[in-house]
Amino acid sequence: MIEKQTQLNAYWHLRIQVVNFDSNDLKNLTDFYLPMVGTDAFAAYLALQNFDDFNDQLNELLDLLNISLLAFDDARKKLEATGLLNSYLSAGNLLFVIKKPLAKEIFFADDLLSSFFFSVAGKARFQKLSMQLQKEAMPLSAVKMNANFYEAFGNINLKRPDVATASLSAKKLRKPLIEENKDTFNFDLVAASLKKYGVSPDEVAKEHNFILSQHLIYGFSEEKMIDLLASALLIDKKTVDHTLFRQQLEKLALKLPESDSVPVSAAVVQGHEQVKLNRDERQLVQAAKGLPPFQFLAQLKKMRGGIVTSAEQKNIDHLVDLGLKPEVINILIHQILVGMESTNLPAALSQAIADSFLQSHVQNAGEAILSVKSRQEKQSEKRYSKYKLVQKEKKIDYGSAKKTDNQLALDALAKYQREKKPS
Repeated sequence: MIEKQTQLNAYWHLRIQVVNFDSNDLKNLTDFYLPMVGTDAFAAYLALQNFDDFNDQLNELLDLLNISLLAFDDARKKLEATGLLNSYLSAGNLLFVIKKPLAKEIFFADDLLSSFFFSVAGKARFQKLSMQLQKEAMPLSAVKMNANFYEAFGNINLKRPDVATASLSAKKLRKPLIEENKDTFNFDLVAASLKKYGVSPDEVAKEHNFILSQHLIYGFSEEKMIDLLASALLIDKKTVDHTLFRQQLEKLALKLPESDSVPVSAAVVQGHEQVKLNRDERQLVQAAKGLPPFQFLAQLKKMRGGIVTSAEQKNIDHLVDLGLKPEVINILIHQILVGMESTNLPAALSQAIADSFLQSHVQNAGEAILSVKSRQEKQSEKRYSKYKLVQKEKKIDYGSAKKTDNQLALDALAKYQREKKPS
C-alpha cells in the first residue's frame, strides 16, 4: 500500500487491475462521484480503466491525461478517499486496483460520502437522486480508503441531509452459489484449511464462489488451491487478497503441472444428443468434458504458437460468473477459435454466444453443439430465403475425410489427455 507521505515517481512501472464496468457503473460514477472528485480524478479513473499498456511507466499515463504528476497525485488521493481506487507500491512497481462505484443504495447509506455529496451537489440534486431509489437496496458495506478523507478534500463544513433516508436501508443481496461437484472437488477441505489459518467462517463463505470458479477454470486440486490461497492470505486481516492470488497465477505462466489437474471421467452422451451428434462431435464433447477451460483454450492456442492472454483469462472468469458450465465454455471456445477461425477469444463475441446459450438453457457440451448447429441452420435458411440460392458457410461439420483445423484440434486435445493419464 502506498504510504501517505510517499511521493509518486513518473518513471515507476505501472500495472492496473480493472473491473467489469457497465453503463450503470458509468451512470453512478457520473451522478455521484464526478461532483465530489472533480474532472481530473474523473478522467484519471476512466483512463486507468481503459489503459492497456501494463508495462509502461507512469509518465505514459500522465501524457495521456495531459496533467502534471502533482495534479495526478491529487486526483489519485481523491479516488482512494472515495473508495474508487487502491494503490500499491513495491520496488518501483506501482499497482492500481480499480474499484467499482458504489450502487446508489449503498452510496446513500454511507454517512460520509452522502454528506459530502450533499454539501457539494446541493439539496435539490441530492433529493432528486434519492427519490429514484427502489424500496429495496443493498446495505452499507465498508469502503476501504487509502488517503484520509480530510487530507484529500481539506477542512470542510459538512451538512447533514434533512432528506429522509431511513427507507434506503435494505436486505442483503447474495449471489447464487456456484454448484459444487463433490466427486471432483471438496470445498469443505479447503474451507477447513482456511479456518486453520484464522479465517472466519463468514469470510470463508464469501470466498465460496471465487474458490470454486478458479477450480472450474484451471482444474486445480484441493491441495493446489490451498497452497495458492495461503500465498494470497493477508495474515493481519485474515482475508484472501484476490490480487495476490492472481499474481500467483501469473507465476504459473501456462505451465500448470499435470498432477494438479483433477481427473475427469469420460464423457457420457445420452438421449437425443446421442442420435443427433456424429462421431467427431461426440469426440469433441469428450474433450470438452475432460479439460478445464483454461487448459482447453491453452491447447488450442498452442497449436498456432499462441498463448492465453490476460484479457482472455478475464473473459473466461466472466463466462463462469454468468453461470455457464466449464464444458459449455469449452464448446464456446472451440466454436470461436476453430469454427470461426478466430486467432483469439474476443469478449464481445464470447458474451454474445454465451447469451444465446443462456437463453436456450444449454446445460452441457452436447446441447451447446446442437445449439450452434441449430443457429447456423436458421441463418442458412434466412440467406436462402433472401438470395434464393444456397450459400456456403462454416458449420460444425466434422465428417470430412480431409483433416481440417477442427480435426487437428481434436487430435491435439486427445493427445494431451492421453499424456495426462498416469502410466
